[in-house]
Amino acid sequence: MTESTMNPQAQRTQNLMLTAAQDLLSEHGAEAVTHLKVAQNAGVARATVYRHWPDRAAILVDLLRTNADIAPVPPDPGPALADRVTATLATFAKALNGDGGRTLAAMIGLAEWDEDVFAALERMTQFGPMLLRTIIADGIDDGSLVAGSDPGLVVDMLIGPLYFRRLLYHDHLDNTYIEALVRRTITPLLST
Repeated sequence: MTESTMNPQAQRTQNLMLTAAQDLLSEHGAEAVTHLKVAQNAGVARATVYRHWPDRAAILVDLLRTNADIAPVPPDPGPALADRVTATLATFAKALNGDGGRTLAAMIGLAEWDEDVFAALERMTQFGPMLLRTIIADGIDDGSLVAGSDPGLVVDMLIGPLYFRRLLYHDHLDNTYIEALVRRTITPLLST
């Protein structure tokens, strides 16, 4: 059930539980975000938490999505490829600059040992990198980018520096940096 089709009471309950999960994450780390603890902190039955999120990874995905304000909507296909890539990266940067970056940072280290956290991060790839990969693959297919370019490698070259700069150095990612990154990465691959 999507938020738009959820009844108001269920939506309020879900928001209450997400707030409880966020508090647990902020105060105790991702390992503290469990169905039982979310239920206790939100003052709801554990079954209610399971009704909204069938597994722990689903809670963590929603926390990431909420904190990152991720809107997995592809940019308008009308603009030039470099402009679509820049717009998509700007959306990622906005998410990383805010609470989404802090949530992601808290989860990355734990993902090495916690299968639920790893599953949550893996599910998140459907929103960001997969969207960018589609844009790059479409650019190869329509001849905008050099044939034989590897979409996965190009995505890594674009997204990797954002994660590195934000999560390791805690730099604020601005449009100037994103435009320079796209210029250095995409421009050499454009078909002439």
